Amino acid sequence: MRRPSPSSTNSTARASQNVTTMTIPSETIHSIARELYDARVGVYTVPYVSPRLPERDLDAAYAISAEFAALRERNLGVRRVGRKVGLTNPNVQKRVGISEPDYGVIHDDMVFQSGAVLPKSRYNRLLIEAEVAFVLKSDIFDATPERVAAAIDYVTPAFEVVDFRYDGSVGQIVDTIADNAGCSGIVVGEEKHPYGSVDLKAVEMVITGGGKEITRGVGSNVLGDPINAVLWLADTAIRTGQPLRAGEVLLSGSIGYIEPWPVDVECVATITGLGRVVASVDSKA
Repeated sequence: MRRPSPSSTNSTARASQNVTTMTIPSETIHSIARELYDARVGVYTVPYVSPRLPERDLDAAYAISAEFAALRERNLGVRRVGRKVGLTNPNVQKRVGISEPDYGVIHDDMVFQSGAVLPKSRYNRLLIEAEVAFVLKSDIFDATPERVAAAIDYVTPAFEVVDFRYDGSVGQIVDTIADNAGCSGIVVGEEKHPYGSVDLKAVEMVITGGGKEITRGVGSNVLGDPINAVLWLADTAIRTGQPLRAGEVLLSGSIGYIEPWPVDVECVATITGLGRVVASVDSKA
């Protein structure tokens, strides 16, 4: 997998300046981000952040997320290698009571290859979802369908490793945004396919764990077509001063439901025309 150009790495710290109008004190932004960062490092939960933010203040939530990511970059030396779009499936939106997408950052220490075994001890409460991942071969500075399509190197199946720093459900949208949209990692698939070689609206996805079905869905569940999630992300990234860069891997959102990740069994997600991705969680590690 290609890595982003130097101009795209270690830049998350600037995002809060571009994303937010700072309707709450910067001290609150930094304090909440530090709480979430410490909780991720220490693998424990913290209270929802929404009671400390103005109702539905998405700018503040994204500023917290940006500072959370910047803390990881400064303290751990990690680099941004991608981004994820979440809450693109209306079935998932209905389940959690949210009606719009969100996005988060993928760092290089969060990317695993198919066949990975994840240690349960590193996560609070793992959830599993499968989606189409897009990998870019060029930067995107113009979020038109033609430019976005031309920038895609290939597509592949992927698991998102979902874990929140909260003891409970997703909470309000500001809670999930602040917590990097729940993204704690990704597992990328075994096959690479040129964009356009498969009708992503029509693909069918099934996740099994230990041979038992966990969830299924069709590609059109993702904003009508997974590419629409990438278009939304590309436009949002440009508007917030963080355009998508060559080499980034982009998760387009869950095709099926987001479900608890069963431990000590092989989980397999198959997407028709794109192949599969495999991973497991070790309860003893």
